[in-house]
Parts: sequence; structure tokens; C-alpha cells
Amino acid sequence: MENELVRKSKKGDMDAFSKLIKMYEKDMYRVAIAMVKNNEDALDCIQNAILKAYKSIGKLKKEEYFKTWLIRIVINNCKDTITKERKYTPLLQVNKEVCYEENLEYVEIQEAIDSLDMDLKKLIILYYYEDMTIKDISQSLDISEGTIKSRLSRAKTKLKSILNEVYSEVL
Repeated sequence: MENELVRKSKKGDMDAFSKLIKMYEKDMYRVAIAMVKNNEDALDCIQNAILKAYKSIGKLKKEEYFKTWLIRIVINNCKDTITKERKYTPLLQVNKEVCYEENLEYVEIQEAIDSLDMDLKKLIILYYYEDMTIKDISQSLDISEGTIKSRLSRAKTKLKSILNEVYSEVL
């Protein structure tokens, strides 16, 4: 069904394109909010990505890669926004002393992810939040699968180190 919608979209069918966007709106939002950290910028990035995707859908070579292509456009828009505005707002602005114990672990994990370099954070978001495969991430970011695997491994090691440090302080 998705491939058929992509084919129709390439021929200028706006309804088909709208259905595709509707299918992936949550995915686009999760990626954008994880990268830019605030709702307004995330929505702007998504809106710009949708416009770029609509204008350039004819350049998409393989219909089955529509989602990875679309997510790549969102990621590029987010990177542009971060670079242009050079602003950073933590995803969760929470005072740890106010957190309930069950939310504390989530906050610590999110802060650990936020502390990673953008390249590593992006991979963690795509792999764990978006459940994308190594192959899909590779195609989406135009990076070899081997590089994705090694960077994911490095990101996991850094996260483990950060979280071990946090929990050793608590104990």
C-alpha cells in the first residue's frame, strides 16, 4: 500500500502524499522533538521537511525507502535549526529533587542521552525510539552499516558509563 501511495505521490497526487505524511507524523515528531528539544522548533522542522519532501518526491528512487528518506529530511532540518539558532533546551526541565522515584530513572536516562554528541544521540534516537534497523539508519543517514554499528556500540558504552557514574553516586 505504501509503495502505491508513493507512486501516486510522485505523479502529483496530493491525497496520496497526505496519507503518507499521516502514516509517519508520529515518527517525524519523535525524531524532531528528541533532536531540537522544544515543540515549536520540532513542528517547524517537520513542516519544512514535509514541504521539501513534497517538492522533491520525484527524486526518490526506491518507493520502499520513503520512510527513511522522509526521516532523513526531518533530521537534516533539525540539524539546520540547531546550527542556525544555536540554542539548546533540555527535553525535560525537571528538578531531580521533585521527581518521584519511578520517574527518576527516565529522567536520568534522558539526560544521559542528551549529553551525547549529536551524531551518537541521533543514532540512539533512531535505533531505540524509532525502532529503525541498522540497514534503515544506514540508508537514511547515508553512512555504512559498519559505521552505524560501531557508533551505536560507542554510544551504548558512553551511556552505560554515564549511568554507572550516576547510580554509583546514589549508592
